[in-house]
Amino acid sequence: MALGFADRPRPACAADHVPVRQLRPQVTQQQRRRPVGSFWWPSPATDGGFLSAFHRMQHSNDCRASKFFVMQSKKNNKGDNRGLSAWASITYMHVIHAFGDGDNSTLGRRRVLVNDERLWPMAKNCRHGPETRECFFLPLSSCGMGDVDAPHSPNAVELADAKDEYDRSIRTIYSSPNSLYARNVKDQTSWSGLPGQTSDHSQTALTAAFLAYTLNPQPWLREEIDRRLRRSVPPDLDPRRTVGVPIRRSDKCMHHNVTGSAGGELDCPPLEVYLDAVRSFVKMDPLIQHVIVTSEDPTVCPEFIQLISKELPQLTVVQNVGDVQQGTGSASKLESYKATANNEDVIASAMTSLHLHLRARYFVLTTKSSWSCTISILARIYGVADIYTIDIGRNRNMYSQMARRGG
Repeated sequence: MALGFADRPRPACAADHVPVRQLRPQVTQQQRRRPVGSFWWPSPATDGGFLSAFHRMQHSNDCRASKFFVMQSKKNNKGDNRGLSAWASITYMHVIHAFGDGDNSTLGRRRVLVNDERLWPMAKNCRHGPETRECFFLPLSSCGMGDVDAPHSPNAVELADAKDEYDRSIRTIYSSPNSLYARNVKDQTSWSGLPGQTSDHSQTALTAAFLAYTLNPQPWLREEIDRRLRRSVPPDLDPRRTVGVPIRRSDKCMHHNVTGSAGGELDCPPLEVYLDAVRSFVKMDPLIQHVIVTSEDPTVCPEFIQLISKELPQLTVVQNVGDVQQGTGSASKLESYKATANNEDVIASAMTSLHLHLRARYFVLTTKSSWSCTISILARIYGVADIYTIDIGRNRNMYSQMARRGG
């Protein structure tokens, strides 16, 4: 007599001949390592891969014997309106320049990247540390400005622009204060110790590792993100059956009227376009249960949630509970857009939204938003599952390509 499915003996081993009883604890350990309802972040010191390689390069055993590349602020640093993801992207360019010494390095001549200590606009009035990126995130290096040579001293040089050549024997190089960018370095991976060319390795893994490195929160911010996640994530959320919809609006849209923000660069899609993308994912995977909806624009979420409730009532909406929604992604005047909020609340809200979306598998993106791209790139390497994206605001640079399809 043929056995029914429920009557068939259960296999003692998985396909790779590992006993099933040994696999189950491993799954439990993985879930414990990456909790859904509370804070989790990869450890630069111990997680391995490119992430730990960044950590090793930036943590010198002897800062006195190290060479340095100092990433300088803009001359008008108080008016610098770059947001979190734009800062991270520019810092990545500089760290790759430092590690490769501008495509002209030899073993032992790599440079450590340090930030100057001028005001970081997002950290104005910081209550937890200096008014620099270190108000929110762990230091980029164990070395600092006290270890570098002073500007214009015999062993230091300041670049005139990103492509300026310099004597590689000089101990301290200062980036150009006239340019946001570093030079385009071809060799982006040999510093890690991996053989082969840059093209032999995953650009997405490299970029995600640096994002995880530079966005590693200070203890106070970890506690705040954890508190907000515990309020926001429902106990039945299954990341494999969740859609993330980070809606970037306000100053990202062309013809916006947000005073003091960066110029708009996106013809912002109607919310119905976002809805159609969610509907496509539900058609592909009818078991989808949750949709995470966030935006810096306070006018957007209520309208989109209403559309979801009407058109896809089977989905449960997840929001960032207590989100400030300051109405801009620009950094120079965050506190002036919402009277009851301060910069620390804004950054905590933004980082909580990012962490929420790392609990999703399907993403509706506008890749002209570097913030949306950052979420997708991090999710591809440090998220919960293989991810799928629908891009409704297409950009055509490498960052957007990694967000759309990895690689």
